[in-house]
Amino acid sequence: MALFGPEQRKQLRIANRVSTVGAELAIATLLGLFGGSWIDARLDTRPLFTFLGLALGMAAGMKGLFRLVRAERQKTAKSKANPPANDPKAP
Repeated sequence: MALFGPEQRKQLRIANRVSTVGAELAIATLLGLFGGSWIDARLDTRPLFTFLGLALGMAAGMKGLFRLVRAERQKTAKSKANPPANDPKAP
């Protein structure tokens, strides 16, 4: 006996991807922040590399978010172009 139907499994996969992107955004931002802070402490250039690391970390996290959005758009476009044969909404 299946615990989830196909639609629930699809929603769980999407939720998993979204939560992964959230974690990726947070981790990249924190790594950039702490990496920049570490470099500033070594070179005594506070807060130059802290801000630079923060900006680079945020950019890396946003890249992951954009990658997810692009992949989901492509999947949606493919599914609209090729609907399942047993889909009652299909034209």
